[in-house]
Amino acid sequence: MSSGTRRAVIAVAGVAVLVVAFVVLQGGKSSDSTSSSTPTVRVVDAKPQGGVQKLTFKQGGTVKFTVVSDTADEIHVHGYDVHKDVAKGGTVTFDFPAKLGGRFVVELEGKGEQIAQLDVTP
Repeated sequence: MSSGTRRAVIAVAGVAVLVVAFVVLQGGKSSDSTSSSTPTVRVVDAKPQGGVQKLTFKQGGTVKFTVVSDTADEIHVHGYDVHKDVAKGGTVTFDFPAKLGGRFVVELEGKGEQIAQLDVTP
């Protein structure tokens, strides 16, 4: 292998190491309202799968979560007084400003079943 080829291989390997390091470091960062993963609450037989789900968001940011339900009902976010209907086998997404701090109940309104606890923290 010539010295020019050897330098090129070393340069390419160095760039590959930098790219891998960048990807790993980016994966370790977390952000609340800009995260690409939206929390999902799954409702099975009119109950939250895995128990009442805990949702936490920063006040001043955005509350965003999804409900997937096998039960038709109205989903009510208490305190914020936000309501959305979900069809049997349907999905609804909530997306609203986190103006109020505190702890709030998210429930299947018709069934009176709490499916999530919404915490909006300072």
